[in-house]
Amino acid sequence: MLQWVMKLTDVGKTASKKNAWSNGSWKPRECALTEIVLGPAPHMLLTVSVEERGKNERTSVSTTIRLPPSPYGYLLVDDLRSALLKLSFDSGDPLSNTRRQLLQLPGSSDTWSLPDDLWLNSTPYTRECRHLFYSEVKHAMQAAVANADGPRLFKVTVSPPELNMEMDSYRVGTLLELIREAGFGFADHGMRVRCCVQGSMGEGAFTGVPRVLSGVRKVMSMMDWQANEGEEREGFINYSQEEDAAEGLIRFGAVGADEVQPDDDVIIVIAPQSMVGASIYESLRAMTDAAAAVGATVILINPLLQDRQSSSGVMSVRGRSERMAYADSFKEIFHFRLLYSGTTFMFPILGCLRMSCAAAPADQTPLYVLYQRRETGLRIGDGHESYTPVGVFDAEPGSDLITPYIPREVEKLSTTVTATPTPTTTTSG
Repeated sequence: MLQWVMKLTDVGKTASKKNAWSNGSWKPRECALTEIVLGPAPHMLLTVSVEERGKNERTSVSTTIRLPPSPYGYLLVDDLRSALLKLSFDSGDPLSNTRRQLLQLPGSSDTWSLPDDLWLNSTPYTRECRHLFYSEVKHAMQAAVANADGPRLFKVTVSPPELNMEMDSYRVGTLLELIREAGFGFADHGMRVRCCVQGSMGEGAFTGVPRVLSGVRKVMSMMDWQANEGEEREGFINYSQEEDAAEGLIRFGAVGADEVQPDDDVIIVIAPQSMVGASIYESLRAMTDAAAAVGATVILINPLLQDRQSSSGVMSVRGRSERMAYADSFKEIFHFRLLYSGTTFMFPILGCLRMSCAAAPADQTPLYVLYQRRETGLRIGDGHESYTPVGVFDAEPGSDLITPYIPREVEKLSTTVTATPTPTTTTSG
């Protein structure tokens, strides 16, 4: 909190002036919170202990820090926590442990905990573990669509081993189950959802689709959507072969402007990506422009929009800035990825980084929470693991901010941990 005082009050300015000619003549050493006033002008009263040269005892200085305004007032402890976190970010101390403590402020809602014993390096995942990710992504997408203001272009990054296309543990069934649950999350409320997988790209002998997406469209249309006669979601998909048959609440499509229909509400695009010799940029850009024209929201799941160099000159230097700006125009609404040592891949898991827009009020920036993984016992059947929050950020942190928090080896707990059961649903986003 002393960092806040030095950055946000006149105490810091006073220290700079008095120490300008003789460093160390006036040093604030400690800070204590005296009172929090939640009135028309909310603020904190603090007492600062100052060490002055030539004096045997420290002197006390009182100061005030104004709390950021809250749209609806400070009605809940969550409102106070959000204000204090904003002060922490404004203080400019990226490695402050205060944020981790504020995350667990007594009386505030728990939107940050992860269940114990996920064992994300053990595939296939348990049903409870898979549904944890399905529920988190679904709630984040629902919150983003409900609170969208301005361009309705979003992206989701969720890459545990079963959903990471760069790993051999990737399971397309898990990805399609996630898409199905996300689609139901909108269709159950009467919204029309189009689930899209890019089609064939390229020219001549070089025509094709990325390997990880090969056959995904067909599998998606054949999977059990519980939409047949007599099933729970009967009529959600129109299986009629007639050309003029109206589409149901769940529709399928490829990537392109022609796929967008005037009554589409949400368009989910599965892992759009370029490949050598063919760019996804043109068809995806045309699709998002068409979606904007009809007021539809576009959500990309695990997009890979980087350029892929080729000898044919496709995705060369020309137009790269426009392609990069377009990729950056998608607002991230959910982020989950595992962290490993810089010299290893996939094992051991040292921690994870998580963000969900559903865990933050609509008028506030979602927080990226950094977790350290700890475990006890030797094997999955004998021990437990837990993810403990160690850092909080208002933007995705780079390796320079993550490294100080995460040790290069998994911390072994000396005492037995009582496992928290993995919930089948979550309200944290």
